[in-house]
Amino acid sequence: LRAAGEPMLPHVARLAADPSPAVRREVALALADIPTPEALPHLVTVARGFDGADRTYLEALGLGAAGREAELYAACAKVMGGPPAAWSAAFAGLAWRLHPPQAVAGVRERLLSGRLDAAAARQALSGLAFTDSDAAVHAMVELAERADFPLRDLARWWLMNRKGNLWKRHDVDGLLKARGLFDPAKAVFTPVPLAPELPGARELASVEAIAALKGDPARGKVRAAVCLACHRVAGQGAEFGPDLTSYGRNQSPETIILGVSRPNAEVTHGYEGWRLVTREGVEIHGMLLSQADPVIIKSIGGLVQTVPRARVRELTPLRRSLMMTPAQMGLDEQAVADLAAYLRTL
Repeated sequence: LRAAGEPMLPHVARLAADPSPAVRREVALALADIPTPEALPHLVTVARGFDGADRTYLEALGLGAAGREAELYAACAKVMGGPPAAWSAAFAGLAWRLHPPQAVAGVRERLLSGRLDAAAARQALSGLAFTDSDAAVHAMVELAERADFPLRDLARWWLMNRKGNLWKRHDVDGLLKARGLFDPAKAVFTPVPLAPELPGARELASVEAIAALKGDPARGKVRAAVCLACHRVAGQGAEFGPDLTSYGRNQSPETIILGVSRPNAEVTHGYEGWRLVTREGVEIHGMLLSQADPVIIKSIGGLVQTVPRARVRELTPLRRSLMMTPAQMGLDEQAVADLAAYLRTL
């Protein structure tokens, strides 16, 4: 863009607004070494060309803004901002990547607006978790204690994850104790063991035999009620296992049938089961959200428990899936075929 000691090349403004995203990415990266007063207007131009989806572009912009994230955010807010709940995907992505302290109030308002979809809410919450400020910590604590906030458990996870590193100087432990969210000395745990498999339960026919049956989506929709204890289906249910709303669209009938009829055959990565036993003998089965101190485990029904490492006696992998068997769910071959047919219509 310029030689040492020389003024910025006159065509930088044109390059920053070039039709090609690849060119604009290179401009953003090259601006990293240019002093802020000269670089800022061009970084804003590049930011205005962000489509809200290109992560490589956004990363280049973030690298070009290194050390002056707050200045770029403030300048972009004047031309790209607006009411937080109505931020464009581009400006929301910019706030996520730059995560300056000035964005906290807007991000908090967005998260409490009830207008974000799940992906946008998770992005906003993670951006908050990377913001090193008292305001960010207090906003996360507020979200973690609000019963009406859908990502309340994730907010608690971020507090536990950040309290020993980025937010170490903000006394997260003290805040959690003061708000009654977590006190290691007073924590009480709920036993959540998996229900034992039914003795003598009949194994269902082969996947191929079930796939050969004609599934009825209407009956399958009724059967799907049994899934809601662990899965989200069409906006209802617990956030424990994978969201099944779009799952069926991308899977063959055989894959769905295998997952339902033989849950121990294949466990989805990230949903492996663990057995935790406290020193008091409380047994909890679920997925580990964190193995650090404290251990965070999420059980069937979406119950999340936070266990200080000092109170853990055993922590071992389960030898079976966390998902209930067909017999436990009252499903026979036709019911599984109906359920697979329904999931493929969502």
